[in-house]
Amino acid sequence: PLGQVARLKQRTDKINSLNRTAKEKYKRSLFVHLDSRSQKHQLDVFFYHAENSVAGKKLANTMRSTFEDQYKKHQPNRGFTGTVGSRGLYMLEKTAPIALFAELANMQNTFDQRRFLDPDNRQALANWICLCFIKDYEIWKAGK
Repeated sequence: PLGQVARLKQRTDKINSLNRTAKEKYKRSLFVHLDSRSQKHQLDVFFYHAENSVAGKKLANTMRSTFEDQYKKHQPNRGFTGTVGSRGLYMLEKTAPIALFAELANMQNTFDQRRFLDPDNRQALANWICLCFIKDYEIWKAGK
């Protein structure tokens, strides 16, 4: 579809269809985004969940703490200022599985560009996201 909302609806319909047919009990959806702000604005990674999603908020906090731990380990002098918050984004509100929106960088900022242009950095981000989902699964499994 040409319209943005129609495209988003098409995506959520597919995600929700897959969600209905999957037999697994543990289900999550992740939406990765690069922002476009002024060149001077460097971003840490931000995580958003649907406003009324307790499990989404827990997942976002797990993701943030995982990233904070990894930054301490791999970039001890840099610090990490990424945040967790709720947002009324279509994909967060309309998808059936627990959803997380990850804002990875500002594509206009030279320092942030390294985060997504360097293959090693992309792999590190992917590894950290994977660690988070493993932690989230373990938390979910323990609470069943």
